[in-house]
Amino acid sequence: MRRVGTLGLCLMATILADCECGEVLISVPPPSVQPDVFTQKGAAEVDILWMIDNSGSMAAEQEKVAERFNQFFNQLIISGVDYHIGVITSDPDDNGALRQYNGPAVSNCAACRFITKDVPCSNPAVDVSDLVAESDIEARLLAECPAQLVFRKLIKVGIDGSAFEEGFTTAAAAVGARTIDVATGFPDGVAPPENAGFIRQQASLYVVFVSDEEEGAKQDGTPVRYYQRLFEGLKAAGNENNVAVAAITGYPTGLNGSPVPPAPMEEVCAILQTTFDNNPGNDDPRAVAVKDALRNFRGGCTDVDAVAGDGNAFAEVGGRYIELACRTGGVVANMCEADYTTALDALGANAAGLLRKFTISQPTRIDNGSDCVLFGAEAEKNIDCDGDAKFDGDNDGAMCVSGQCLGEDGPRLLVRDVDWIWEDATSSVRFSGRCVPAPNTEVVITYGLRAPADISCGG
Repeated sequence: MRRVGTLGLCLMATILADCECGEVLISVPPPSVQPDVFTQKGAAEVDILWMIDNSGSMAAEQEKVAERFNQFFNQLIISGVDYHIGVITSDPDDNGALRQYNGPAVSNCAACRFITKDVPCSNPAVDVSDLVAESDIEARLLAECPAQLVFRKLIKVGIDGSAFEEGFTTAAAAVGARTIDVATGFPDGVAPPENAGFIRQQASLYVVFVSDEEEGAKQDGTPVRYYQRLFEGLKAAGNENNVAVAAITGYPTGLNGSPVPPAPMEEVCAILQTTFDNNPGNDDPRAVAVKDALRNFRGGCTDVDAVAGDGNAFAEVGGRYIELACRTGGVVANMCEADYTTALDALGANAAGLLRKFTISQPTRIDNGSDCVLFGAEAEKNIDCDGDAKFDGDNDGAMCVSGQCLGEDGPRLLVRDVDWIWEDATSSVRFSGRCVPAPNTEVVITYGLRAPADISCGG
């Protein structure tokens, strides 16, 4: 393998006109290195469904989401996405029907059941966390971002719902994925009449689950993989990338006698992804402990701001919600955090409906090291990803990924297992919630190639 320098702060191309990146010179790479250049989609369309647990212990969590919704909403505005935003409950008796707005008059939302980009918002970053009186909150939102006032009213679903939360079932009903057409094998698309117009066939689907208890029948319920296929089936074969799930739920934190978690919550999806490709050789050594904690541990976490003795401050581990989010490239967040600022910021970027998965062009020739594992123990540092003319940096190695994340000022070198993960089963780079490539920007994936005659790894 010939080592080659690449530039992490400027997208690789054979001609680097107008790239103000110092005096680093990049030439056309030799045949042993393959740069794949992808262009992110422009402003997308996305239908965002919030499933809010309305059982008796959810009042504080609903308030935190309502207060910090600006973090989520601002990301949608930055991306220029064409959105629909609707809210349902976890109560099976509601059958997935979208809630209806009932509040002060708002343009383009006369008793509406979902928010569109036509509902006005002059200041998507408006913050109401400093206000206490509901009348003051409503007045500020009505003046600066009526769309957020609508969401605030919709998301406060109350706490008188069923104690048996069926989040997957109600979400499937809401989007027309509950019943399968026997002739096609795909969902029939029949949703409650109240939801007419919410789902657009050409739009991406993003489902956000907010619950302080495990979903449905817990570990005895229908496998999570079934629901993944059910939701992805709405967009037909080949369009699975247009469906993603996020979860704000409980996670074992080591508080109140619960065991110390096997990994931080922000690392869970990267760990679980290694087990979804059915190749045990890729499994993260922490995967078994993480799965056990999510599926079998009946503890959870306690809200860090809770008053001592508050029984409603406890959140059970939402392992099924977390697994579905990780399987679809979504975002997970711990319900017990002090507030949801960081979580909702990440969810907003992830929900923008932009591409998160990019498949390389020459997977059969990729140079995956002497042990035939791309990022294995024997992975050679054969590409200078950070552009310092050395091959000893933390990000130097078998693959470089560069691009511009949503909300950032320009392109940069992106970090594996932080900004993106490698999905071995599909030979793809998948982006996490922290970094979603910005609209109309380039993503460059550079990797080494084995010689055509080299079949040492089955190529």
